[in-house]
Amino acid sequence: MATDTWFVIGLMLTVSVVWGVLALPRLRTRLPKIYLIARSWWFMLVALCLCYSIAKLENPSQYDQSYPYQWLLIAFFILIGLRGGYELKRLWCLNGKAGLIRKLEARGLQPITSTHEKHSADISVPISTPVSASAHLNALDVVFSTVFILLIISLITLQQLTWQREQYGVLLFVLFASQFNDIAQYLCGRLLGHKWFKRGLAPTISPNKSIEGAIFGSLCAAILASLLGVWLTSFSWWVCLLAAYSLAVSGIVGDLLESAFKRQHGVKDTGTMLAGHGGVLDRVDSLLIGVPVFTLLYWLFG
Repeated sequence: MATDTWFVIGLMLTVSVVWGVLALPRLRTRLPKIYLIARSWWFMLVALCLCYSIAKLENPSQYDQSYPYQWLLIAFFILIGLRGGYELKRLWCLNGKAGLIRKLEARGLQPITSTHEKHSADISVPISTPVSASAHLNALDVVFSTVFILLIISLITLQQLTWQREQYGVLLFVLFASQFNDIAQYLCGRLLGHKWFKRGLAPTISPNKSIEGAIFGSLCAAILASLLGVWLTSFSWWVCLLAAYSLAVSGIVGDLLESAFKRQHGVKDTGTMLAGHGGVLDRVDSLLIGVPVFTLLYWLFG
């Protein structure tokens, strides 16, 4: 059995066990947010791993060594793009943004805004405002939407390249190196945050992010992801380490870019589709910069 298949099986078993443990009544009551995060992770991984495994199936004909089902993984990435595009459009529509904020407030995901307050993002929308009324787009809107489109194109391109070169594990390595960084930064930030540096990483953009979480989280993620890269890919250990650390650092930049985008629009999350995570844009923010850059380098030098 191929190493990437073992990884997919081990990953699903691990996440299933974690979700099952967190589903115990006592833990679910004490850690409701962690439970929701684990549950959403399970559903996301099931969808990704199923599409990935089916996409790897080869044509049974000995005369046609193609992958007739790889369109399924491409469709998965396109669906992510469509959902992310919907979340962008909703924030650009004044009534859509107001509806999202009401939903976030109702679920306790965003502080309830006083009726006498007015956000810079024009959250308070008169009832008479046309449904199609849109906010004025600025440079940050253009940059963020462009980067997101490039991400979807890069994911599809990377899938095509790895299938052509029969280096399937490279796709998993890139995706999960960035996700390891999210988890490592969160844990390091909780354990070490503001113990050495009183100032946050970017207090005006994302007040909860600490310098310690960024430094130690990216280092831990890079080490873990490089081990995964050595196992899943044919890259040498130093290439895996360099790629993993670059993906970790670029993940921080992508996270801050999305935080600035959300702050500009006065929302805590871009959606409520993924309980504990937010919207699709909240989940893929760490991929925004690293995946397009990695894909370009892999295409040129891989």
